[in-house]
Amino acid sequence: MTATADRAGTPSRYALILPPGFVLIPAQGDVEADVRAVVKRHYGAHLNDRTRGRVRRLEQSLVATVSSAKERGVVDVVLPLGVPWRVPVSLAAAFAPARHGGEPVAGPGSTTVRTRAGDARREVVEHDRDDRVELDVDLPEPAPGGPLRTVHHVWESPARGVDRLVGTFTISGSADPELAPMVDALTELGDTIMASLRWRGIDTDTTEESA
Repeated sequence: MTATADRAGTPSRYALILPPGFVLIPAQGDVEADVRAVVKRHYGAHLNDRTRGRVRRLEQSLVATVSSAKERGVVDVVLPLGVPWRVPVSLAAAFAPARHGGEPVAGPGSTTVRTRAGDARREVVEHDRDDRVELDVDLPEPAPGGPLRTVHHVWESPARGVDRLVGTFTISGSADPELAPMVDALTELGDTIMASLRWRGIDTDTTEESA
C-alpha cells in the first residue's frame, strides 16, 4: 500500500509506503473531513449495524488525535487503524517541517541513514518509565505504560520555504523486558516506513538571489 502526502498547501510533498493496517491522515486541512474520508476508505465495505458505532467512536478519537497533532505543527499523521493500540506495544508517526536556526532536530548522537529521498539524520531516544514526554502524536487510546522509544529522521527538504522535514515515530506500551523483541521489531518497521519516503513533484529551482 502506498500512502501519499501530495496536496496543495502542505509544506512538503512526499510519498510513503505503509504496511497493511496503517493509514496516513493529513493534519493541516479540514481534519474532520480528512479523517472521515480515511475511515470511509478503510471501513466502507465492512460497515454494518454491529460495527457502525465502534467505527464512529474511532473516527471521533482520530479527529481529536489529529487535531492535537495539528496544533503542534504536524502536517501528517501515520497510525494503525482499528484497535492495534490495545496490544502490548504500538507505533505512531508524525511528519513536520523545521527551519534552520531553530532548535536542533537531530542530536550529536544521530547517524546518517539512506532513504529513497536521500540521506537522513537518524536519532534514537530511549524513554524511562518516569520520563515526561510530549509526543507529536498520541494514539487514540494510549497504550498502557507510555512511550518506550522515539526515533527521529531528518531530511534536507527540496521544497521552497521548507528547510527540513522531520519524521518521528514513537513506540508506546508496557515496559516489560519480555516485550523488548517486539519493540525492536516495531522499530525496524518504523525505520522501513521512513526509508520508503521519497519526494514527489517538488519545484527544486534554486535560481534565487542570495543575501
